[in-house]
Amino acid sequence: MKYPGSFFPLARLTCVEIPRQPALLLLSTTLILFIGCLPFLITHNLGEAGKLVRDSALAMMFLGSLLLAVPAACNAVSTEIRRGTAGAILSKPVSRIRFLAAKFTGVSMIMLVFSGMASLAILMADRASALDFQVGWRYLIPLYLAIVGAYLIASVINFMTRRPFASTAFWCMAILILVAFTWTGIRSETPHEEGAHEPQVIEHAGHTHAAPQPHVEVPIRWSLLPACALITLAALMLQALALLCALKLGVVPSLSVSFGFFMMGLMSDYLLASRAAESLWAKILYFALPNWQHFWMADALTGGGQIPWMYVASAALYALTWTTGILVIAFGIFDRMEVC
Repeated sequence: MKYPGSFFPLARLTCVEIPRQPALLLLSTTLILFIGCLPFLITHNLGEAGKLVRDSALAMMFLGSLLLAVPAACNAVSTEIRRGTAGAILSKPVSRIRFLAAKFTGVSMIMLVFSGMASLAILMADRASALDFQVGWRYLIPLYLAIVGAYLIASVINFMTRRPFASTAFWCMAILILVAFTWTGIRSETPHEEGAHEPQVIEHAGHTHAAPQPHVEVPIRWSLLPACALITLAALMLQALALLCALKLGVVPSLSVSFGFFMMGLMSDYLLASRAAESLWAKILYFALPNWQHFWMADALTGGGQIPWMYVASAALYALTWTTGILVIAFGIFDRMEVC
C-alpha cells in the first residue's frame, strides 16, 4: 500500500535541499544584481525612457530561468538517483509518480521564488530608468542593501547556529527584496523635475520667498507584471523539460539539450510555420516544440502598451498543456527505469 501523505514531505524536502546549493545562490544573486545595475549600464533611450532597460531585464529573467532550472532539476532527480537516495525513498511505500511529482513541485516552488525576486527587481529598475543617474539611484539602493543584508544575516546565523549559509541567504534575500520593494513603493519623497533643482524666487509686497517646487511622480509600472508572469510560465516549462532530461543526463548534457529546445522554440515560427502546411513532420514538430514567442511580449509594452491578463490566461493554458505532456513522458520513462 502506497503512503498518500508522502507527497508534501517530499516536496518540502526538495524546497529545503535545492537552495543549499551554492550555485543556485550565486546565479540568482548575480542575475538580480545585474538587473539592478541595468539603469546605470544602459543610458540610451531610443525614443522611450527605460525601454532598453525593461527589455534587457526581462531577457535576463528569461535566460536566468533556464540557467537556474537545469541545475535545480538535476540536483533534485539525477543527483539523488546517482547517490542512491531515490532508491532508498522508493523502497518505502512511495510510488514513483508521486516521487517525481513531488520533485517537480519542489523545484517549481524555488523557480517561483526566483521569478518573484526578479520581477520585483525589474519593477524597481524600470522605475529608476525613468530618471537620470542623480536621482534614479534612490530607487535601487534598497535593492543593493537587501542583497548585502541577506548575506550578512546568513553569515551571522551560520556562525551562531551552523545553519547552511546558502539556503539561509537565499530565503533572506527573497524576504529583504520584498521589504525593499515595499519601502520604495510607499516612500513619499519624489525627485524634482529636471531644471527645477534651483529654487525660484518670487517677489511679493517687497518680500522675496521661494516658490514651491514641482515634483515628478514616478509610479510603479504595474503593466510589467503580465510580462513577468509570462516569463514565469515559460520558466516552469523549461523546468519540466530539464526534469525530463535529468532522468538520464547530467547537468551539462541537460543544459545543452534544454538550450537547444530553447533556441529552436525561439525560431520555430521562422523555421517551421511556413512549412507546416506542406509537410506533416514539420506540422508535428511545430506543435511539439515550445513556442517561446507566446511568452516574450516585451514589444507590446512599447509606448505605454498593455498586456491583457486574458492573454496571460490563454498562455497559461498553453503552458499547462505542454508541461503536462512533458511530465507524462517523464513519468513513463521513470516508471521503467532501474533505480538502485
